Amino acid sequence: MNSALLAQGQQELVFQGDGSDEYRVLARNWPQIVETELEDGNYHFARKHDELHERQTGAYGFDYGYSVPLDSLHIRDVFPISTTTGTRRPIDWLQDGENVYCNEAGGVVVEYTTTTVTDLFSSNFRTGVQKKLEAVILRSLKEEYAAADRSDQAAEMYFQRARTSSSKARTSKPMYRDPGRLTSARRGRG
Repeated sequence: MNSALLAQGQQELVFQGDGSDEYRVLARNWPQIVETELEDGNYHFARKHDELHERQTGAYGFDYGYSVPLDSLHIRDVFPISTTTGTRRPIDWLQDGENVYCNEAGGVVVEYTTTTVTDLFSSNFRTGVQKKLEAVILRSLKEEYAAADRSDQAAEMYFQRARTSSSKARTSKPMYRDPGRLTSARRGRG
């Protein structure tokens, strides 16, 4: 927040919750800016996988329910816990606000998007957030709408760079796959 304030010639926040107009405006907009961008799951630093074992009573026509992790923003995929490493069998599932429902009794793995600590944000992502916050300052405190639009465009450019870098950082194929014919033969199993 301070980097956006200083870039716009405003006073730096000495401590969080200081009661200033700047703090109130930025604190109100910070979660929306960050969570909106992270929700799509385009960033490797915001993805997590968890195994859920504790079942609950099902709903919506499904037999079982599993509690969604508290730090999840958006459930991206649900698949059963497999005894074979790396296999993902697609299943039907549904999520309400607190649970994931499916017909798998042996537990499930959920892939979800989470809000991470800001130390894990990439530099392009941080700069995109800063530019978005600058746009908020320009709109709400300075009433400079054209400059705010330019700052929003710059933020989108930085977010796109961050998405591109993040997509290059992960493989296009799942990390754990069943070995093919050649790999099995090379390892003496085929």
